[in-house]
Amino acid sequence: MILADAHLHLFRHGFPGVYGRALLGSEIDVYEAFRAKHDIAAGLIVGYQGDGIDPENNAYIRELATTRSWIVTLAYVEPGAMPSAAAIEALIAAGHSGLAVYVLDDRAAAALSAWDAATWRALEAHGAIVSFNIGLPQIGILAAIAEASPRCRLIASHMGLPGTHRETPSRDAARAELAPLLALAPHPNVYVKLSGFYAVSDPSHAWPHSAAAPFVAVLVEGFGAGRCLWGSDFSPALDHVSFAQTITVPGLDAFDEATHAAVMGGNLLRMLGRST
Repeated sequence: MILADAHLHLFRHGFPGVYGRALLGSEIDVYEAFRAKHDIAAGLIVGYQGDGIDPENNAYIRELATTRSWIVTLAYVEPGAMPSAAAIEALIAAGHSGLAVYVLDDRAAAALSAWDAATWRALEAHGAIVSFNIGLPQIGILAAIAEASPRCRLIASHMGLPGTHRETPSRDAARAELAPLLALAPHPNVYVKLSGFYAVSDPSHAWPHSAAAPFVAVLVEGFGAGRCLWGSDFSPALDHVSFAQTITVPGLDAFDEATHAAVMGGNLLRMLGRST
Protein backbone atom coordinates (compact mmCIF):
# COMPACT_ATOMS: atom_id res chain seq x y z
CA MET A 1 0.00 0.00 0.00
CA ILE A 2 1.31 3.43 -0.97
CA LEU A 3 1.26 5.97 1.84
CA ALA A 4 1.01 9.76 1.73
CA ASP A 5 1.73 11.77 4.88
CA ALA A 6 -0.66 14.69 5.44
CA HIS A 7 1.14 16.22 8.42
CA LEU A 8 4.85 16.46 9.04
CA HIS A 9 7.38 19.10 10.01
CA LEU A 10 10.97 19.59 8.92
CA PHE A 11 13.21 22.04 10.77
CA ARG A 12 16.67 23.17 9.74
CA HIS A 13 18.16 22.44 13.17
CA GLY A 14 15.65 19.86 14.35
CA PHE A 15 12.68 19.95 16.71
CA PRO A 16 13.72 20.52 20.36
CA GLY A 17 10.61 18.81 21.74
CA VAL A 18 9.99 17.76 25.31
CA TYR A 19 13.69 17.26 26.01
CA GLY A 20 14.73 20.74 24.94
CA ARG A 21 17.05 19.46 22.21
CA ALA A 22 16.68 17.78 18.83
CA LEU A 23 16.71 13.99 19.05
CA LEU A 24 17.76 13.54 15.41
CA GLY A 25 20.62 14.65 13.20
CA SER A 26 19.38 15.90 9.84
CA GLU A 27 15.59 15.59 9.96
CA ILE A 28 15.27 15.52 6.19
CA ASP A 29 17.76 12.64 5.91
CA VAL A 30 15.97 10.69 8.62
CA TYR A 31 12.58 11.25 7.01
CA GLU A 32 13.94 10.23 3.62
CA ALA A 33 15.01 6.92 5.17
CA PHE A 34 11.56 6.42 6.69
CA ARG A 35 9.94 7.40 3.40
CA ALA A 36 11.94 4.80 1.47
CA LYS A 37 11.24 2.09 4.05
CA HIS A 38 7.49 2.70 4.19
CA ASP A 39 6.84 3.70 0.56
CA ILE A 40 5.58 7.21 1.30
CA ALA A 41 4.78 8.84 -2.04
CA ALA A 42 4.11 12.41 -0.88
CA GLY A 43 4.30 14.54 2.22
CA LEU A 44 2.46 17.70 3.21
CA ILE A 45 4.98 19.79 5.13
CA VAL A 46 3.26 22.01 7.68
CA GLY A 47 5.35 25.11 8.18
CA TYR A 48 5.96 26.41 11.69
CA GLN A 49 7.86 29.55 12.66
CA GLY A 50 6.73 29.93 16.26
CA ASP A 51 8.61 29.51 19.54
CA GLY A 52 11.96 30.40 17.95
CA ILE A 53 12.42 26.85 16.62
CA ASP A 54 13.02 27.87 13.03
CA PRO A 55 12.14 31.52 12.27
CA GLU A 56 12.72 30.98 8.54
CA ASN A 57 10.96 27.64 8.25
CA ASN A 58 8.82 28.73 5.28
CA ALA A 59 11.95 29.41 3.24
CA TYR A 60 13.68 26.26 4.48
CA ILE A 61 10.89 23.88 3.47
CA ARG A 62 10.73 25.49 0.02
CA GLU A 63 14.50 25.00 -0.24
CA LEU A 64 13.99 21.29 0.44
CA ALA A 65 11.13 21.06 -2.03
CA THR A 66 13.16 22.35 -4.96
CA THR A 67 15.03 19.04 -5.18
CA ARG A 68 12.36 16.69 -3.77
CA SER A 69 9.22 16.32 -5.86
CA TRP A 70 7.43 14.42 -3.09
CA ILE A 71 7.31 17.51 -0.87
CA VAL A 72 4.28 19.83 -0.84
CA THR A 73 4.57 22.82 1.49
CA LEU A 74 2.19 24.98 3.49
CA ALA A 75 3.51 28.35 4.63
CA TYR A 76 3.16 29.29 8.30
CA VAL A 77 1.22 32.48 8.99
CA GLU A 78 0.16 34.00 12.30
CA PRO A 79 -3.62 34.54 12.61
CA GLY A 80 -2.93 37.99 14.03
CA ALA A 81 -0.76 38.95 11.05
CA MET A 82 -3.34 38.62 8.31
CA PRO A 83 -1.62 38.04 4.96
CA SER A 84 -2.74 40.44 2.26
CA ALA A 85 -3.89 39.17 -1.11
CA ALA A 86 -0.49 40.23 -2.48
CA ALA A 87 1.27 38.26 0.26
CA ILE A 88 -0.80 35.18 -0.64
CA GLU A 89 0.20 35.55 -4.27
CA ALA A 90 3.86 35.81 -3.24
CA LEU A 91 3.67 32.65 -1.13
CA ILE A 92 2.00 30.73 -3.95
CA ALA A 93 4.57 32.06 -6.43
CA ALA A 94 7.31 30.80 -4.09
CA GLY A 95 5.84 27.32 -4.46
CA HIS A 96 3.66 26.89 -1.38
CA SER A 97 0.33 25.15 -1.90
CA GLY A 98 -1.40 27.02 0.89
CA LEU A 99 -1.11 27.98 4.54
CA ALA A 100 -0.53 26.46 7.98
CA VAL A 101 -2.46 28.37 10.64
CA TYR A 102 -2.38 27.74 14.40
CA VAL A 103 -5.56 28.81 16.20
CA LEU A 104 -5.17 27.60 19.76
CA ASP A 105 -7.11 30.17 21.76
CA ASP A 106 -9.99 32.61 21.44
CA ARG A 107 -7.71 35.54 20.63
CA ALA A 108 -6.27 33.71 17.63
CA ALA A 109 -9.77 32.69 16.56
CA ALA A 110 -10.96 36.28 16.69
CA ALA A 111 -7.94 37.37 14.63
CA LEU A 112 -8.62 34.70 12.00
CA SER A 113 -12.27 35.70 11.82
CA ALA A 114 -11.15 39.24 10.97
CA TRP A 115 -9.18 38.22 7.87
CA ASP A 116 -10.11 40.29 4.84
CA ALA A 117 -12.32 38.81 2.13
CA ALA A 118 -9.61 39.66 -0.41
CA THR A 119 -7.22 37.31 1.38
CA TRP A 120 -9.68 34.43 1.10
CA ARG A 121 -10.42 35.31 -2.53
CA ALA A 122 -6.71 35.02 -3.30
CA LEU A 123 -6.55 31.61 -1.59
CA GLU A 124 -9.78 30.56 -3.30
CA ALA A 125 -8.41 31.49 -6.72
CA HIS A 126 -5.60 28.98 -6.25
CA GLY A 127 -7.70 26.26 -4.63
CA ALA A 128 -5.31 26.53 -1.71
CA ILE A 129 -4.90 23.97 1.05
CA VAL A 130 -5.19 25.52 4.52
CA SER A 131 -4.16 23.34 7.46
CA PHE A 132 -5.47 24.40 10.85
CA ASN A 133 -4.12 23.37 14.23
CA ILE A 134 -7.30 24.46 15.93
CA GLY A 135 -8.98 23.40 19.14
CA LEU A 136 -12.56 22.23 19.42
CA PRO A 137 -13.70 25.38 21.28
CA GLN A 138 -12.56 27.53 18.33
CA ILE A 139 -13.25 25.20 15.39
CA GLY A 140 -16.73 26.50 14.64
CA ILE A 141 -15.26 29.58 12.97
CA LEU A 142 -14.25 27.39 10.04
CA ALA A 143 -17.88 27.01 8.95
CA ALA A 144 -18.11 30.54 7.57
CA ILE A 145 -14.71 30.20 5.90
CA ALA A 146 -15.69 26.90 4.28
CA GLU A 147 -18.91 28.36 2.95
CA ALA A 148 -17.30 31.53 1.61
CA SER A 149 -14.29 29.73 0.06
CA PRO A 150 -15.59 26.46 -1.42
CA ARG A 151 -12.49 25.88 -3.57
CA CYS A 152 -10.13 26.04 -0.59
CA ARG A 153 -9.39 22.70 1.03
CA LEU A 154 -9.58 23.27 4.80
CA ILE A 155 -8.03 20.58 6.99
CA ALA A 156 -8.41 20.25 10.77
CA SER A 157 -5.24 18.68 12.16
CA HIS A 158 -4.95 16.10 14.93
CA MET A 159 -8.68 15.23 15.01
CA GLY A 160 -9.52 18.70 16.31
CA LEU A 161 -7.26 18.34 19.37
CA PRO A 162 -9.71 16.52 21.66
CA GLY A 163 -7.31 16.42 24.60
CA THR A 164 -5.81 13.59 26.62
CA HIS A 165 -7.68 10.54 27.90
CA ARG A 166 -6.41 7.97 30.39
CA GLU A 167 -9.37 5.67 29.66
CA THR A 168 -10.85 4.80 26.28
CA PRO A 169 -14.08 6.78 25.90
CA SER A 170 -17.23 5.26 24.50
CA ARG A 171 -18.12 6.07 20.93
CA ASP A 172 -21.02 8.20 22.15
CA ALA A 173 -18.69 10.14 24.44
CA ALA A 174 -16.22 10.65 21.60
CA ARG A 175 -19.03 11.83 19.33
CA ALA A 176 -20.20 14.32 21.94
CA GLU A 177 -16.68 15.66 22.46
CA LEU A 178 -16.10 16.02 18.72
CA ALA A 179 -19.49 17.64 18.07
CA PRO A 180 -18.00 21.04 17.06
CA LEU A 181 -15.79 19.33 14.45
CA LEU A 182 -18.50 16.96 13.24
CA ALA A 183 -20.75 19.98 12.67
CA LEU A 184 -18.38 20.93 9.81
CA ALA A 185 -18.89 17.61 7.98
CA PRO A 186 -21.68 18.98 5.72
CA HIS A 187 -19.10 21.28 4.12
CA PRO A 188 -17.49 19.17 1.38
CA ASN A 189 -14.25 21.19 1.43
CA VAL A 190 -13.52 20.43 5.10
CA TYR A 191 -11.18 17.51 5.82
CA VAL A 192 -9.71 16.06 9.00
CA LYS A 193 -6.28 14.66 9.75
CA LEU A 194 -6.13 11.44 11.70
CA SER A 195 -2.88 12.29 13.45
CA GLY A 196 -1.34 13.16 16.80
CA PHE A 197 -2.69 10.07 18.56
CA TYR A 198 -0.02 10.35 21.24
CA ALA A 199 -1.64 13.64 22.28
CA VAL A 200 -4.92 11.81 22.99
CA SER A 201 -3.29 9.15 25.17
CA ASP A 202 -2.32 9.50 28.80
CA PRO A 203 0.51 8.57 28.99
CA SER A 204 1.50 9.72 25.53
CA HIS A 205 3.68 6.65 24.91
CA ALA A 206 0.72 4.27 25.44
CA TRP A 207 0.80 2.87 21.92
CA PRO A 208 -1.37 1.71 20.15
CA HIS A 209 -3.29 4.64 21.64
CA SER A 210 -6.57 2.81 22.12
CA ALA A 211 -8.06 5.97 23.65
CA ALA A 212 -7.95 7.51 20.16
CA ALA A 213 -9.84 4.65 18.46
CA PRO A 214 -13.39 5.94 19.17
CA PHE A 215 -12.44 9.38 17.86
CA VAL A 216 -11.09 7.84 14.64
CA ALA A 217 -14.23 5.75 14.17
CA VAL A 218 -16.57 8.69 14.73
CA LEU A 219 -14.61 10.93 12.32
CA VAL A 220 -14.46 8.35 9.53
CA GLU A 221 -18.20 7.79 9.91
CA GLY A 222 -18.95 11.51 10.08
CA PHE A 223 -16.72 12.83 7.30
CA GLY A 224 -16.64 9.70 5.19
CA ALA A 225 -13.63 7.72 4.07
CA GLY A 226 -12.81 10.31 1.40
CA ARG A 227 -12.12 13.25 3.71
CA CYS A 228 -9.90 11.70 6.39
CA LEU A 229 -6.12 11.85 5.98
CA TRP A 230 -3.38 10.05 7.89
CA GLY A 231 -0.49 12.17 9.20
CA SER A 232 2.64 11.05 11.05
CA ASP A 233 3.33 14.35 12.87
CA PHE A 234 7.06 13.75 12.28
CA SER A 235 9.25 14.70 14.09
CA PRO A 236 7.34 15.84 17.24
CA ALA A 237 5.74 12.39 17.45
CA LEU A 238 9.14 10.77 17.91
CA ASP A 239 9.34 12.17 21.44
CA HIS A 240 6.61 9.66 22.26
CA VAL A 241 6.58 6.77 19.78
CA SER A 242 8.58 5.27 16.91
CA PHE A 243 7.91 6.36 13.35
CA ALA A 244 6.54 2.91 12.46
CA GLN A 245 4.04 3.30 15.29
CA THR A 246 2.72 6.55 13.81
CA ILE A 247 1.56 4.54 10.80
CA THR A 248 -0.90 2.56 12.93
CA VAL A 249 -4.17 4.50 13.04
CA PRO A 250 -6.12 3.35 16.11
CA GLY A 251 -9.44 1.80 15.18
CA LEU A 252 -8.95 2.04 11.42
CA ASP A 253 -8.67 -1.73 11.09
CA ALA A 254 -12.42 -1.90 11.81
CA PHE A 255 -13.05 -0.43 8.35
CA ASP A 256 -12.69 -2.09 4.97
CA GLU A 257 -9.55 -2.18 2.85
CA ALA A 258 -10.73 0.59 0.53
CA THR A 259 -11.24 2.95 3.47
CA HIS A 260 -7.84 2.07 4.85
CA ALA A 261 -6.13 2.75 1.51
CA ALA A 262 -7.96 6.06 1.09
CA VAL A 263 -7.09 7.36 4.56
CA MET A 264 -3.48 6.23 4.50
CA GLY A 265 -2.60 7.87 1.21
CA GLY A 266 -5.19 7.84 -1.53
CA ASN A 267 -7.10 10.88 -0.32
CA LEU A 268 -4.04 13.10 -0.02
CA LEU A 269 -2.69 12.00 -3.39
CA ARG A 270 -6.01 12.89 -5.02
CA MET A 271 -6.07 16.24 -3.22
CA LEU A 272 -2.61 16.97 -4.61
CA GLY A 273 -3.58 15.82 -8.10
CA ARG A 274 -1.13 12.94 -8.02
CA SER A 275 -1.65 9.41 -9.25
CA THR A 276 -2.77 6.84 -6.69
